[in-house]
Amino acid sequence: NINLISNFSKIFLILLSINLIYCENPDISSIKSSLIEVKGPDDPILSEYISVYRDSIKLGLDDVIGFSNNTYTKNDFNNINFNSSLGNLIADIIFIQSDSIFKLRENRNIDFVLQNHGGLRASLLKGEIKLSDAYKILPFDNEIVVVEVLGETVFEIISFLKNEINPHPISGITINETRSLIRGSFIDPEKKYTIATNDYLLNGGDQMFFFSNNLGVYNLGYYLRDAFVDFTKTNLELTSKIDNRFLKNE
Repeated sequence: NINLISNFSKIFLILLSINLIYCENPDISSIKSSLIEVKGPDDPILSEYISVYRDSIKLGLDDVIGFSNNTYTKNDFNNINFNSSLGNLIADIIFIQSDSIFKLRENRNIDFVLQNHGGLRASLLKGEIKLSDAYKILPFDNEIVVVEVLGETVFEIISFLKNEINPHPISGITINETRSLIRGSFIDPEKKYTIATNDYLLNGGDQMFFFSNNLGVYNLGYYLRDAFVDFTKTNLELTSKIDNRFLKNE
C-alpha cells in the first residue's frame, strides 16, 4: 500500500529526529520531556511499526553513560566568582575534546573556550548520567568551531564578558578586574589566538558580533552534545566546582 509506506516513512523520520522538549526555567524540578505522539486513523500494521521504533528510542535515551558525583547547575555563580559549576564542566570538556581533534587535524592547540550561558538548558543531577541528560543539558545541534583572532579581539571579548549579567562558560582563560591570562600568559594584542566556540556564536548569537573579526574558522564537524557524551563515556565520573577563572568585584 503506497499510502501506508508514505505514512510510515514520515513517522519513521519524525521518530528518528525526536528531541526532548525543554523550558527556560532553570529550576530542575520543572524540566519535562516527552516523545512526539503520532495521532491518526488506527492501523494495526502502522501501530506496530511505531511501537518498535518508539521503544528503541526510549531504550537508547535511558542508556547510562557515566556518573556525576554531585549536582551541577549554571546558576550557582555569584558577583565575585563569576562562573558556574555546570558552565565550568561543559567548557572544560569542550576544551579537552576539541583540543585533541584540532591537534590531530591542524597540529595546533586550542588557546581557550567560550560558550554561551543560554546554551545550557538543564542541570546535571547527582548520580547516573543517561544519554537523555545530554539532550536535556545541550538540546541544540550546535557544532564546535575553532575561530582564530588577534589579541585585540580577545580584549573585546573580555570587555563583553565583564558586562554580561550571566557568566558565559570559559576555559583556558582567566579574567579578573586587573588582568587576564590565556593559559597562564598575558595577552598580546598582536598575537593570534584560537578559540573553541560554537557555530551559533560564530554567527553573532547572543550579541557576540566580535567573532566577525576573525582570521580564519575551522569547522570540526563535532556537536557540543557529542563532545559531552564522548567525554562522559571515557571518564565515567564527572566532577566540577566554581573556581577563580572569572573573578569580579575583587
